[in-house]
Formats: sequence, C-alpha cells, structure tokens
Amino acid sequence: MNIFSSARKAGFTLIELLVIVMILGILTSIALPQYKRSVERARSAEAMTMLRSIYDSCERWAWENSYDNCGEAVAGGLTFSKLDITAKGTFSGGGKVLVTENFAYTLGSIIVATARKGDYKNARILFNGRTFVCSNIGLTGEARKVCTVWGASTWNE
Repeated sequence: MNIFSSARKAGFTLIELLVIVMILGILTSIALPQYKRSVERARSAEAMTMLRSIYDSCERWAWENSYDNCGEAVAGGLTFSKLDITAKGTFSGGGKVLVTENFAYTLGSIIVATARKGDYKNARILFNGRTFVCSNIGLTGEARKVCTVWGASTWNE
C-alpha cells in the first residue's frame, strides 16, 4: 500500500460544514420572525373569540335581568361569575377582570383584552359588540407594530 495514495476518506470538509451552517442560519433568520407573527396572530384570534363570547354573554345577562345593555349591567354589578361562559383563568378587580394565560379581559360597556406576555405586553383589543379595535397606546419600538402583526388596526364584522 502506498502511503502517498490519493484515496480520499468519506466525510465532509470544513468548508462544506460551514456552508451548511450558514444556509441553516439564513433559513432560521427568515423563518423565526414569521413563526412569531403566526403565534401572535393566533393569540389575537383567541382574544377576539373570547371577547365576542364575553360580550354576547353579557348582553344576554343584561337582557334577562332588565338592563338596556352590557355596560349598564356591569355598572349595576355584573361580574364574570354571573355570565354563562367557561374560561380557564382567575378573577380579580371585584370579579370584573378575568386573567387567562395570554390576556386579561375587563368587563365594561366596551370589553377589553389586554395582552399579558410576549413582545406586545399591554397591547389591547377592544370590542363594542360590532367592531374590534387594536390599541398600541403606550407601547414603544417594535411593539408599536402590534396592530399590523395582529392583522389590522381595526376589524369589522
């Protein structure tokens, strides 16, 4: 056997491995922001579904108890415990705030969902029975883009 033979051992060269790592890095830098946006859109969809359920339940309760609307019923003492909805979370604010994993929902004439975690903490979605509105008041930097990430600044039925 010749020790100077040109037979090459199987495997990858350092350059080939570096190219693979570089490609993976580029793909990750493209995919990760899209993934985060998808997660945030799913959270906002969860909030909007919950807001509609809370509002509808509040309006039913108001009607059944001789109030003109949800806001009047809340002013008259309506709390989450009286509504016919089921949600995982805890109550605070005298029973007028439902705190879940992702949002804190507040009863009032306008039902409000406030984000509790993530890049958009303290961003709000408001629902008045007909229109969803995103609020980024008080947020700075990238967080100000929450309404765009959640889909739009205003949602209509």
